[in-house]
Amino acid sequence: MGFFKRVKTIVQSDLHSFLDRVEDPINMVKQYIRELEEQLDRAAEALSQQLLVERKHAALIEQTEALLAKRSRQAELAVDRGEDGIAQIAIREKLIHQERLALYRGQYEALQQQTAQLQEQIEQLKHTYDALQAKKHYLISRVQAASALQQINGTLLGFDPQQATRGFARMEEKVWQLEAEASARKQAHVTFGAAPGTLQDELKDRVLLELDSLKKQRAAAQ
Repeated sequence: MGFFKRVKTIVQSDLHSFLDRVEDPINMVKQYIRELEEQLDRAAEALSQQLLVERKHAALIEQTEALLAKRSRQAELAVDRGEDGIAQIAIREKLIHQERLALYRGQYEALQQQTAQLQEQIEQLKHTYDALQAKKHYLISRVQAASALQQINGTLLGFDPQQATRGFARMEEKVWQLEAEASARKQAHVTFGAAPGTLQDELKDRVLLELDSLKKQRAAAQ
């Protein structure tokens, strides 16, 4: 018994140590998850603003392309009419819009690259978030299993097999005693339960049957 108690004590000690080690990582994982959720919210807001800027730049490029095409047609028309002054104004604005269009397109490409990088970062954050969620559930399940094992070991530590065996032996002896008493009462009821008159009537019937049998035997012998 002393050996098993020592083993159980060692097991319980190891479980307590394990629970102490696991408790902090769970809290750390939960904290990381909360921080990731905040980062994901901020990243989603940044992505929303980024996409809005992209759409504005796309609209600005479209407008500039339309103005550039318009000034090109105006310049061509002025040249056809011999209106050099008007043609120069149209060409000047056309060149300005060309430069702006090149600038807007460069900015738009940079915005698209930033958007792609932001989307990639968000995907990485989501992957990390999912991994930490799985890690959290795994650690919690381990803690629950360890706690259950600790409770089982605590129950086993207070359990005395010899005492249980003695208890069952006493219960079995009591059952035997009850069965013996029930059997004795049944025998007493069969032996002494019938009334004296009833026993006399049964004996009389047997006598009459025996007498009748004897008479038949004697009559047959004659």
